[in-house]
Parts: sequence; C-alpha cells; structure tokens
Amino acid sequence: MLPWGHAALGYLLYSYGLQFCRVGPPSGLAATCALAVGTQFPDLVDKPLSWTFQLLPGGRTLAHTLFVAVPLLLAVLFVARRFDYRRVGDAFVVGYASHLLGDTLWQLGQGNVEVLAFLVWPLIPVDEPEYDYSILEFFLQLELTAGVAFGLVVTAVGLLRWWRDGAPPLPSLGLELARPAEEPSDRRE
Repeated sequence: MLPWGHAALGYLLYSYGLQFCRVGPPSGLAATCALAVGTQFPDLVDKPLSWTFQLLPGGRTLAHTLFVAVPLLLAVLFVARRFDYRRVGDAFVVGYASHLLGDTLWQLGQGNVEVLAFLVWPLIPVDEPEYDYSILEFFLQLELTAGVAFGLVVTAVGLLRWWRDGAPPLPSLGLELARPAEEPSDRRE
C-alpha cells in the first residue's frame, strides 16, 4: 500500500474505533499528527535503510516485524498513559498497526499468505523486489495495478470519512473547509 492508502486506512480504523467506543470523531492536532506519523512510521524507517543506505535486505523488514512493532507499541502505550497522552498514544498505535495490516490486505485477499513472512523477519527471509533507485524514482515509475487501485479506493473512502468527521485537525487550528451551505427552507414554521 502506498502512503496515502496507509494514511486513509489508519484514519478509517481510528475514526470507526472511536465511534465504536462512543468517544466521538477524531479531534486534536496532537492525536491526528500521531495517527499520521504512525501510519507511515514503518516505511519511514525501513525504506530509507534499505533502498537508500542498503543497510536492510528489504523495504519491509525491521520496523515491519512483530519483534520491533510489539515492544515499540507497548512502550508507546505505557509512556502515553504515564504522561496522560492516552489519545495520542492510541492514535500512533492504531496508525502503526494499520500500516502492517495495509501491507497485507491486498495480498491476503488474493490468497497469498506468504506475504506475512515480513512480520517475522529475520526468521523467514523477505522475498520482495529490491530497488536500486531512490524513493522518488519509485514513485515516478509507479504503475496503476489492481493493488494500487485498491489503495486509491481506500484513500477515497478515508477522505470521505475524514470530511464527514469535520476534517480534523483543521478546526483545532482555526481552519474550516468550505462546505456547501444548507438550502434555506421555503416553509415557515
């Protein structure tokens, strides 16, 4: 999944999770930023270390493994609760976990369970194409495949949900997106 798909999937899971827990829609700059960073975090670690610096064998290795994710997310939850930033910690954790889910969704839907191997790297070696070009070149060579199209659909649904939630964190920054004005009623009550 590409960055915008990860962001949208994380937002959808976070928003619907808050709704399920009857907390209300996402709000606040800190939690929204933590969610955004969490949705990108594994790639922000692994892709540069693999593609740019060749320190990792693949773009889904170290930060994508359960051996790093589980202790890191437990530590984030502990620290967030200790310093009374529970929503910020929860948002980061949902974002990070949704990233790992997003990297498996399309492939699992196609019946490819081998894709789960990256979750336990280095116990199971990664089997993914290696890129000998930069991240920018990766995006410039991107093609519209079924998996990319799936990510675009997730992005569209995520944007729609974000809009319906009031476009957080824009209101907390004093910014409001222009919304269609309600039609005046011709009836007098």
